[in-house]
Amino acid sequence: MTRIHIPGEELADAIDILRTIQERIAGEASLEAAGTADDAGDGSLRDAIHGFDAAWQAGQERVRENADTFRETVEGILHNFGDTDEKLGRELDE
Repeated sequence: MTRIHIPGEELADAIDILRTIQERIAGEASLEAAGTADDAGDGSLRDAIHGFDAAWQAGQERVRENADTFRETVEGILHNFGDTDEKLGRELDE
């Protein structure tokens, strides 16, 4: 008989790590928030800062979406294997 080992604790830890990553990303300041438009200098530099911030925000959103998808998948795996384990346990008891 083959045994399937699901590293439940490690997967639960991965979910916690993903939440921490998401919180850290959400807490990061934008470049624009680091100073005023006058601090940035001329218009081309301000435009570059705005462009970078827009790309940075889009990247953060992709990371959040991917982390949410991964977290939901891991939670589903843990739930399904837990249900299967309980069901098999009950059937063996019968």
